[in-house]
Amino acid sequence: MIPPSRNELLVYLADLVEELERYAVTVLPPDDRDEITLGRERDGGLIIDLSGHLPTSPRSRIAELELFERWRLIGPDQWACFEYTYELRHHAIGYRRAFHRHDEDHFVRRYGVATHEHCEATLGIEVCGHYHGRPVVDAFDGFRRLYDTWLSDQGPDCSALVCIG
Repeated sequence: MIPPSRNELLVYLADLVEELERYAVTVLPPDDRDEITLGRERDGGLIIDLSGHLPTSPRSRIAELELFERWRLIGPDQWACFEYTYELRHHAIGYRRAFHRHDEDHFVRRYGVATHEHCEATLGIEVCGHYHGRPVVDAFDGFRRLYDTWLSDQGPDCSALVCIG
């Protein structure tokens, strides 16, 4: 796969927002800003930072979605995603499900994996701090996995995952 350019990342972000809206997700701009755009970090890196609410009935507690990616320059206008967080907090049922890739050196050194997952069948209660993670391809894949969990209308089965510590 050829690393995307900045313009291709803008298209990726626009397509992602369109996909979320197609699934009736209320997409919220980061930090209460008026628009959704690629963020820029002090070191020049780019970030995609989206949050939203999955569709629920008016009196239901919200189901929060977070999609975050950190991109670094690896060549002339070529970017690579090196961190991600895709997370769902379902307050009505009370669970958390997440796919993470961050602090890669630490996780590889300590657990032998670059990616990991979080699973709280009861929100706020971690039976295991980190589960072995199946890498997520991109924000579309992360969203669809979380959306499928949400569609089941029941908490995830954390016991089916391999705890790494």
